[in-house]
Amino acid sequence: MEYRICNSKDIPNNFFKAFPISNIHVFIGRVNEKLFAFDDSCPHRGASLSKGELNGRRIVCYMHGYEYDMFSGKLEYVPPKWTDQSPEWIKSKDLKLFPVLEKEDSIYVEM
Repeated sequence: MEYRICNSKDIPNNFFKAFPISNIHVFIGRVNEKLFAFDDSCPHRGASLSKGELNGRRIVCYMHGYEYDMFSGKLEYVPPKWTDQSPEWIKSKDLKLFPVLEKEDSIYVEM
């Protein structure tokens, strides 16, 4: 199902925001004029990624500093301070990505 999220001008370059859709929050943003959308819940421990910060193509989780590529969804960096934790604690799935498109001056997400 496709959901209209907002006007295109509401997501300028290097900006992001979480929007409630159905029963989840979807993190939508634009970097280098390219849109992305994924589940706002960090796959590591569930923190809200919209409280994090952008680092190039990556979103940095504010809670543990894990960094995920916003376009591929892949975990790309785990801070060294966590290497003494158990392997199960360190593990993380990738981001859950959603198709996002822009048409007629609006942004849509497919879920």
